[in-house]
Amino acid sequence: MFANSIISKRRRYCGRSLRHLAIPALAAPLLLAAPAAAQDVASADAKAVVLDDIRLQNVEALQFARIVPSGLGGSVTINADTGAVTTIGQVVTIGTDQTRARFTVNAPVGTIMIMSGDPSVVLTRNGGTETMTATLIHRGGIGLVSATVFGLPIGVRAIAPGQVIYTGGTLTVPGTQAVGTYEGSFTLTVAYL
Repeated sequence: MFANSIISKRRRYCGRSLRHLAIPALAAPLLLAAPAAAQDVASADAKAVVLDDIRLQNVEALQFARIVPSGLGGSVTINADTGAVTTIGQVVTIGTDQTRARFTVNAPVGTIMIMSGDPSVVLTRNGGTETMTATLIHRGGIGLVSATVFGLPIGVRAIAPGQVIYTGGTLTVPGTQAVGTYEGSFTLTVAYL
């Protein structure tokens, strides 16, 4: 009887401890699955605007026009900002048809662009091999202002539709340059920043 009493107590103790262990074990997953006391959900829209690629078009050529050199020659300059024509040395320009090159751009207002172009152009005489070289300057004009990033001038910003870029330059003309019509071409590149 003494042995049965020990076994009976041990069963009751073991049974009670298993029940006590089982209740907290079942409650733990319920606590983890319960929603937080303070919770909210919000949604947001996602948008994108696809812009047309930059369209750059040359609408007027760089024209140094008719030049008469003599002596040691000289140079003819067309100002990229103003279109003004000046000469240095022993050269004379004839007429008033000198023009800076003009390019049109279609960038959206507010766009910042990097503008780069050839620094010079070689003009070769039609039907010959003689050449003259002009150094070039490219400037943002109508609808464009200089753009700065971290205080550095890095390009141009569109401030109005119908932007224009001008190219001017200085053509060096030796006094003994062969008579004829001289032609060459240069490139200008504009890219979104």
